[in-house]
Amino acid sequence: MSAIVYASMITILSIGFTLTHMTAKIPNFAHGTYAGFGVYVSFMCVRYFEMSPYYGFPAAFLFGGLMGIFLYRIVVSTLRRMGGGAIVLTISTIAIQIFMAQFQHIFAFWTRETYGLMSYGFLLKKNDFTFEFLGQSFQGIFPISLFLVIGIVITLRWMLTKTKFGIAMKASAEDPELSAVLGINIEKVQVASWFITGGMACLAGAFLPMWFMGSPGAGARLLTSCMAGSLLGGLGNIYGAIIGGFTIGVSEIIFTAQGMKLLGLWVGEYRPLIPMIATIAILLLEPSGVTGWWARWRVGGGYERLMARLGRSKEE
Repeated sequence: MSAIVYASMITILSIGFTLTHMTAKIPNFAHGTYAGFGVYVSFMCVRYFEMSPYYGFPAAFLFGGLMGIFLYRIVVSTLRRMGGGAIVLTISTIAIQIFMAQFQHIFAFWTRETYGLMSYGFLLKKNDFTFEFLGQSFQGIFPISLFLVIGIVITLRWMLTKTKFGIAMKASAEDPELSAVLGINIEKVQVASWFITGGMACLAGAFLPMWFMGSPGAGARLLTSCMAGSLLGGLGNIYGAIIGGFTIGVSEIIFTAQGMKLLGLWVGEYRPLIPMIATIAILLLEPSGVTGWWARWRVGGGYERLMARLGRSKEE
């Protein structure tokens, strides 16, 4: 269950990271920190308003989306108009990440000192509902996190293939200059992209404290896993981010748990090394990710050979 919940978070973050890279052509290093705001949206729902943390999910998505638009308008769009290139914009996302992380620390400290609430190292697991299935007790966040990922994937698939705006977004990601010539408003596409990605990142953070420990740096710590998932799937393919994010998320939890079982509890401290090692291996062996490998395999005739072999096996 831990692997599924964690993998769902990383998958949502990886999809958003990839979508931002496709449309803005830069890696958004502040993407993981968005999730930190989602952590405190759930915290406020439970501790301030004494509501179910699930009420915070739509609020987290809306807050993250508006924050994404604000940062794009104030920072990214302004620097781009001033002639800032990809390096300048990338560095600006690092500055945004530092600023937002410190703002979360300020909020947590103020909350603790003003209201006496435990805003560091908190867990909202007790505020979740439970249900029985086949004689086993399950936390509600376990199926809901998985259903959220499936719903987001289906919605994105429908939007990118069935709606005019989604097709325009996909076209502008592939060739922004040609799309602008054809009359597509690139600025609107960028704003929509930052709203969607910011909302998804904040939503992923909203259900983090319902299973894992919440703190001001919890969202930022997810960035390495998020980037590893995007790289594994291929930075130019949203569907690859689904495969990469889920693979990295599950592997990180399973390998750590098995290492702790075999070698001792001290292995848990080194869990962040797993996405780092995965990132290094991907960059060295297959920088274009599994989607790039699949495309080359199909172009090289590997797909046809496999189908022919399967066909012969069926006849035999």
